[in-house]
Amino acid sequence: MGKNNVVVSKCDSYDNDQLKSSVTDIFKKMDNIENLIKPNSTVVIKPNLLLGKSPDQVVTTHPDLIQQVIDRLKKFECKIVIGDSPGGPFNESRLKRIYKKTGLFKLSENENVSLNYNTSSTKISFEEGFLVKSFEVSDFILNADLIINMSKLKTHSFMKYTGSVKNLFGTIPGMKKAEYHLRMPEAENFALMLVDLARYITPQINIMDAVIGMEGAGPSAGEKRKFGYIMASTSCFSLDIAGAYLFNIDLEDIPTIKQAKKKGLVGNIEEIKLYGDKLVPAENTLTPEINESDTRNVNNLPSFLANIVNKLLKPRPVFNKEQCVKCGDCAANCPAEAIELDDYPKVDLNECIRCFCCQELCSYEAVGIKKPILGKLFFK
Repeated sequence: MGKNNVVVSKCDSYDNDQLKSSVTDIFKKMDNIENLIKPNSTVVIKPNLLLGKSPDQVVTTHPDLIQQVIDRLKKFECKIVIGDSPGGPFNESRLKRIYKKTGLFKLSENENVSLNYNTSSTKISFEEGFLVKSFEVSDFILNADLIINMSKLKTHSFMKYTGSVKNLFGTIPGMKKAEYHLRMPEAENFALMLVDLARYITPQINIMDAVIGMEGAGPSAGEKRKFGYIMASTSCFSLDIAGAYLFNIDLEDIPTIKQAKKKGLVGNIEEIKLYGDKLVPAENTLTPEINESDTRNVNNLPSFLANIVNKLLKPRPVFNKEQCVKCGDCAANCPAEAIELDDYPKVDLNECIRCFCCQELCSYEAVGIKKPILGKLFFK
């Protein structure tokens, strides 16, 4: 299957028969798939397991879709490992809670299927990187003979859109992710880092759960949106072009796609060969408003100017007192250590790097993002 090819299959619900039909269709149309999967090999399925949320909250890859992929793999007699490094600490007890809440725990009852509890990692060199020349990568990924990258179609408060490429950030172990946010606080550089990471990981099969996705305040606090598709490709970059097209987002507004296009890794939707069902863009989708000015570092300005920009012009996290349970996850997972717990969380806007991990990782949807009207006018 060519790198610019994407298989599209209509799937209106997570009904077992519909999922089975769509996944069978995808495996059939990805005509070289039998050459990719070898008997007795280790196949890692890497879903989106951002938080411990139930499948109906559409934050994570649906377990019934993963089950259908497992069923298709059975004839290859391979060892299947399901794993991810979700946001926050990377340890066995937390993984077990997330596996249970996301409906994946029961999948380990399948023959030759296991859930990953290996939390070790290795620093690897990647001299071919455009920006990043080395990564700390989870060992369960490095031990794979083949990787199936199973993303969820959602918006994202920092990257505007999260799909196949952004899903691979979950190969970086636990709190190590914070280091990448600190080193690359600007959206443009962070996106280029994600492009480099995707080039290193190079998952052989990429499948996107776009049956029901998320719009608005994604990737964890947005609204459900039915798209009605499952899509697949051997290229995570091409799959993201199709996902963005389905979401009806301008490609230049998505930092990861913009950077991948600049580096010649992918083109426009017209250059993608779509096989299977017709891909019809959704109408009036809700997406976060982001631009490069939102994440640009202003600390090199005189302090009084930096204070003005940070407080009056730039977007900032806001905390809903009624929904906040003072669990401290926002402070614990803030890469810049800009949040402290008082009566409720309080953010130092001069330290905040606008990565919005606090919103992304809040299990109680108590964190919003406020974009000042003055900032919208100033940066327009």
